[in-house]
Amino acid sequence: MAVISGIVLSWLKIPTIIGYILTGVLTTYIFGFQLEDSGELNDIAEFGVVFLMFMIGLDFSFKSLTSMKQEVLVFGGLQIGISIAFFYVVCFYFLGFNFSTSIIISSAVSLSSTAIVLKFLNESAQTKTPYGMASVGILIFQDIAVIPILLMIKLLSDKDSHLSALLLTTLISAIIVLIVLFLPGRIMAKLFLRFSANMKTDEIFVGAVFLIVLGAAYISKSFGFSLALGAFLAGMIISNTPYKYQVSSVLTHFRDILLGVFFITVGMQVDIIFLLEYFVVILILVALMMGAKALLMYLFLFLFRGQRIGLRIALSLAQIGEFSFAIFLLASQHKILDLHLDGGILGILFGEEFFASITPDKIYQFLTLMVIFSMIATPFILDRLDKVTNFFLRYLTPVSSFFARRKAESYDDTKADHTNHATDLEKHVVVCGYGELGKKILEYFKGCDVQYIAVDKNYNKVEEAIKKGEPVIYGDITSRQILEQLGVTKCSAVIIAIDSIDSAQRAHQDIHALSPYCKIILKTKSSKFASEIQSQGVYAVVHERREIAKILSDLALQAVDENKQQADK
Repeated sequence: MAVISGIVLSWLKIPTIIGYILTGVLTTYIFGFQLEDSGELNDIAEFGVVFLMFMIGLDFSFKSLTSMKQEVLVFGGLQIGISIAFFYVVCFYFLGFNFSTSIIISSAVSLSSTAIVLKFLNESAQTKTPYGMASVGILIFQDIAVIPILLMIKLLSDKDSHLSALLLTTLISAIIVLIVLFLPGRIMAKLFLRFSANMKTDEIFVGAVFLIVLGAAYISKSFGFSLALGAFLAGMIISNTPYKYQVSSVLTHFRDILLGVFFITVGMQVDIIFLLEYFVVILILVALMMGAKALLMYLFLFLFRGQRIGLRIALSLAQIGEFSFAIFLLASQHKILDLHLDGGILGILFGEEFFASITPDKIYQFLTLMVIFSMIATPFILDRLDKVTNFFLRYLTPVSSFFARRKAESYDDTKADHTNHATDLEKHVVVCGYGELGKKILEYFKGCDVQYIAVDKNYNKVEEAIKKGEPVIYGDITSRQILEQLGVTKCSAVIIAIDSIDSAQRAHQDIHALSPYCKIILKTKSSKFASEIQSQGVYAVVHERREIAKILSDLALQAVDENKQQADK
């Protein structure tokens, strides 16, 4: 059902995420399958977010995170702090919730969807732009903030717990997790991946990656933190190894499948009867919430990143995130949402009868549906982000417009942050294979004014190249993700210098599909393959035996001519 709805919605140019949510709704109401009937499905869905956080960690090493102090600490801290303060005032003074309910709701609403926004940034190749880095920095801070929010639920539900003891326990646990993962964990992960890569079996390598991700996730979980945070730290560990591109390649589709399951479980939480009854109210609440959240972010972001980039970030992060489901569910289970409303402005205006029909279950459904509808709206906003940004910029009051314009000029969003990423290269040459021939090609390029990068699946060769300072990455050229990481869509030429005819053929097909006008230069020993591949539009084919035969023949003829000249003398 998810596949069919995904195909139909893709044909209609509607985001597939909505197809997954719709599948969850239909699964519940056509087949009578309830999410609470299968805790296993919910657990599987959670791993979609786990692997997404791992992929985020792959792109952000400690070195790059250190350079993102402003994005993570300043932007993330301001966004969380301002949002919680504003929505707490709304919940407590306007809606009339008590302290516990207000602080939990405001904390959950301040979070954004890592799953949706990161997927968009990765697919649109904007992760390394100022807009993308600021968005990711805020999302990272939010994901870390989930930990104290979940601890706060425990504190609010347990009247006998002490804040100081809880904070001390959390701090000690965090230190232990970091020490375990970044000292012995980092060494073991590198050795494990090296051993798996040298086995030259894809299944063993994939299994090794799974074991590292899940191991780090459960270490984090065992100390009271989220699975996703442990996976993020595991990604950061592997990001400093030559395996990062191949790891990213093998996990991409698996991550996408699990994220699909996650959004199906989101749809399974929809109560259709409740939705139809309060549909208009929910839409109004979602619109007001997203508008307020975006405006609050914009008010400080435009001071740092200018009006356009600030507004793009604010619009991208205006939704409520997937971790909010866990927060609301846990709060409901601990009876924090089961508290009576204390009054507030609405209570004064409408009286106690207004609140008589609002049960704890209705509060939970309102909150859940607000999360879902904000998620549904987000892909439409992201797909039309520039148009939506231009629309709102026409009507925004130009507060400190000169200063904002100066900031916008200094942060050109089209410029990427070039921090040693293969995808940062342009008009370069990609060399597929780092055997004896590949080494000679790179040696020749050293004396030329040309950028180049090579890839090989033999880790020993890659390790040897890295020690020499050569730009060689570990990866399989038959993987499209690896080819994208190598920047084949922006390169001047690709040299396929491997012996395997099957791998060379598959690499040629994928390169041509990604970049039809890319100049592919290929070497082969097979006359048959040379004829076949030449007819498929490669730029040049070097027939190894034919070229060697020609060189040897020319040298022999040269020797014959020299002998004749000596005889004539």
